[in-house]
Amino acid sequence: MIWDEERLPALEVDAIHGLTPAPPPLLISDTEGRRAARRLNRPGNWQPGEWAELIRGETGEWAMAVHDNSPVSICFSPASNDTAAEAGIWTRADFRGRRLAPAVVAAWSRRERRNKGVLFYSTTAANHASRSVARTLGLTPLGWIWTVRT
Repeated sequence: MIWDEERLPALEVDAIHGLTPAPPPLLISDTEGRRAARRLNRPGNWQPGEWAELIRGETGEWAMAVHDNSPVSICFSPASNDTAAEAGIWTRADFRGRRLAPAVVAAWSRRERRNKGVLFYSTTAANHASRSVARTLGLTPLGWIWTVRT
């Protein structure tokens, strides 16, 4: 899905946070956020090298919700070029359903938009949680990814 450029800039993280009680704090990939992220516990599903690259900002912008010194939801740029970036999202299982993913995706988009003209959010038809994030953010479907089998 491609970001709906008319809707997303007006979307405020605080408005999303209003949907949940006591949201965890958000860190973004600015200088202060990168410094704070170095002190966090690395999620077990992230390898040490890839975690270090992420928090240093080497793979693009990121935003994360933090609880008890650990990231519980992260949006980052797993794929990008000079003009576009794709959102990658991970939320710890015990924090799913709390609207954290839309909050970190919205925060990521504000960071990444400074350098990229096109932001993408892609998911599969079977990933209902990810599709819910897209709906919450008011994203506009762009199309389907087709695979050629040889």
